[in-house]
Amino acid sequence: MAELTSKVIFISNKKTSMRLANAEWEAVDTICKRENIKRNNLFEMISANKDKKMGLTCAVRLFCVSYFYSLLTDSPHPNYSGTISTQATPIFKAIKGIL
Repeated sequence: MAELTSKVIFISNKKTSMRLANAEWEAVDTICKRENIKRNNLFEMISANKDKKMGLTCAVRLFCVSYFYSLLTDSPHPNYSGTISTQATPIFKAIKGIL
């Protein structure tokens, strides 16, 4: 069974806690490093874009799956010019995946 770890996070300057498996925390930290974004900023972005009926922890998990799925399944267009719009990056595709 995966060990769950609770960590204190801030969403819009409000303190709360989130409980994820260690591998999920590592996934979040990997995304933050790849996208050069702070963890709390990522959580705020996820919170602001998630379905209002969905809990934040569930939305974070779904976001991580969507993000890595996007990395695995996307390939550059044959006419790729080296410029990618922000809407095509994995982080924005993953945000769309939690709506």
